[in-house]
Amino acid sequence: MEKTNFWNDAARYGVIMALVAIVFDTLGFYTQHALVSLVSLLLFVLLLTWFMKLRVAQYGTNGYGYGKCLGFMVGVMLCAGFIEGAYMSAAANWLFAAKYDAMMSQQIGLLENTGLYTTDQLDLMARWLRSPLWLIFGSMVGSAIKGGFFGLFIAAYTRREPQPFPASDDSHDSHAAADHDNDANA
Repeated sequence: MEKTNFWNDAARYGVIMALVAIVFDTLGFYTQHALVSLVSLLLFVLLLTWFMKLRVAQYGTNGYGYGKCLGFMVGVMLCAGFIEGAYMSAAANWLFAAKYDAMMSQQIGLLENTGLYTTDQLDLMARWLRSPLWLIFGSMVGSAIKGGFFGLFIAAYTRREPQPFPASDDSHDSHAAADHDNDANA
């Protein structure tokens, strides 16, 4: 059985995905432009596809099915979500606290205007938006869902089915001998 480094590869690719996400999260503190969100999404899909192609090329000699592809992408995104959540926790509480408060006060204001939530519920949400554990957990769950959703399509594109009739050296020699016999009989 071939030994694979599932979590090592997932963590390595997850760090890259998280660093890219951190750059776009930081840009999000300064601008809320739709083009930034679109570039972020396109880069996310391209990176995830590229990492999956690398994984399949490295470990897919005997096939790398749809389920394995999807599982690997969710693993990558769990690692990326953990790192991104840790960054958002630091950004919300220390690095960009004022900008984070401004963004979240707008969101809380929208929820307040709906009239569906009590003041206690809104206060609880405001505390959760700063809690490091909730930010990390929420980022991991959100990243896993995003990776799983896009992974449904990427896995269908990047999977590799096993060869139904694997070529072996013995079969090559027997075909060559049969061709030689056919030439001699002709």
